Amino acid sequence: MEDDLFSQLSSLFEDKPKDNTLGFGATSIFSDAVGSTSASTDAASDDMFNADNIIVPDYKPVKAKREKKLIMILDDDFGTLDLMKIYLQRDYEVVTFDNPKNAIFYLNSTVPDLIFIDCYLNVMNTKRVLEIICTYKELSDTPIIYLAESSESSAMLGKLPDNVSDIIDRPVKRGDLQRILDTYIKDDETEEAGSDEGN
Repeated sequence: MEDDLFSQLSSLFEDKPKDNTLGFGATSIFSDAVGSTSASTDAASDDMFNADNIIVPDYKPVKAKREKKLIMILDDDFGTLDLMKIYLQRDYEVVTFDNPKNAIFYLNSTVPDLIFIDCYLNVMNTKRVLEIICTYKELSDTPIIYLAESSESSAMLGKLPDNVSDIIDRPVKRGDLQRILDTYIKDDETEEAGSDEGN
């Protein structure tokens, strides 16, 4: 079922022709997850996000209260994942993913305080991942930081996507990482003070 849901989320951003052959009485799009192989079920699954009878899974990411701030890292370079986890795990709760699909399913239910993402993922286009993240309004305030080789970062400086806040060079250095943390990780007291001033 997870594979089906992921393909449906991903298809949001593919230029597929709109198919209006299904009505509200169509077979459930989830029935193929329990073994159905009918053509109508497959058509309903493909049509989930394209027709007027959109059925959207009721996922709402939640920012839970934690003792430590939560940082998510998505990179298909295992060396970068290991290095950043070593740097961060003493002071932060850290989750790492080398596969975008797993990261997106994690974000279905969880709101991290900061997201690091490889600017050039191999398994799935980084732009596609960012577009899917943008569909969750609960993640709109979560800073996203690109991870890039130094040659890539210099070329991208000033041309970052709207929902990417900053960029950091790989291999990641402690000083650069601390600058990002100081800039984008807010203390609970700071957040509360900011919300009080807005009232």
